[in-house]
Amino acid sequence: MPTLAVIWRAADLLFATGVDVVVEVLPPLASTPAPTTPPWVRGLFSHRGRLIPLVDVSGLLGAAAVADRKSNRVLVVRCALNPESLPSTTGLWVQSVVDLERVDFSAAGSHPGFDTESGRFLGPVVETRWGQVQLVNPEQLFSPQQASILAERLKEAAA
Repeated sequence: MPTLAVIWRAADLLFATGVDVVVEVLPPLASTPAPTTPPWVRGLFSHRGRLIPLVDVSGLLGAAAVADRKSNRVLVVRCALNPESLPSTTGLWVQSVVDLERVDFSAAGSHPGFDTESGRFLGPVVETRWGQVQLVNPEQLFSPQQASILAERLKEAAA
């Protein structure tokens, strides 16, 4: 069944996230660095009165950090770090947003993706008019250890 998804680029690859978890798409914005966080965390930014993490997806994928350009976008996505006390949104710093399109990740010829711990948030891959696009599930974005680190830094920043 096709999913209405935002198609975006990071690490020079194409990804898609279902609109059901995308809160909004923002132009590039400033963030405040969060010391001692992993290098893929750009920092914290204020979103609707709450500080939330800004994650460089290219860095999270192990690629070089995205250079700051006018084409960069921030995808604010639902992504609980700790359901008890922390924000349910995270900002994803991406190279660009390509399109909004219905994508069928279960279509004939699609690939289920590779099941690895570091790629736990990556789903199936399908060929589209833009090229090969891989589904990203923000709910699986952070490992328990990464979520714990971010949760700790968010509490420190909010204090």
